[in-house]
Amino acid sequence: MCVPYQMKIRDQSGYTLLEGILHLAVFMLFAQVVASTMWWMTNAEANVTDTTETEWALFIQYADSYLTEVDSIAVHDNSKGITIEKNEMKYKLESYQNVIRKTKNMDGHEHMLVNIESFFVEVIGNSLRMRVVFLNDVEKEHVFYVTYAR
Repeated sequence: MCVPYQMKIRDQSGYTLLEGILHLAVFMLFAQVVASTMWWMTNAEANVTDTTETEWALFIQYADSYLTEVDSIAVHDNSKGITIEKNEMKYKLESYQNVIRKTKNMDGHEHMLVNIESFFVEVIGNSLRMRVVFLNDVEKEHVFYVTYAR
């Protein structure tokens, strides 16, 4: 007849309350690190996938190229558009639906900035202030220095 194998346990003191509290504390610390990492990754992904900042920076750079050595500048459409005359060319920047578009010599148009809710333009002396509110409720504003041709 075969005798069943019996395992000998050397320490039979059991699982103590102190060991349980220590394991629980380590688990809570690990859970907090995981939760913080997930929150950070979610925010980082939202910032990386949102193109508003990049589009605004490109728009500012593009608009600034039209504001040097201008002959005249005028605001129209209740501060929702601007006409720039430069080198016998007439450029018009205006809000149309959810787009800021540029027209050259009143012929066709080119989209400069998309997904906008509102557009406001103001000229004070040599300063041109543009304020845009995007569809995602991000508000951007920039003040340009306009140089005039003499």
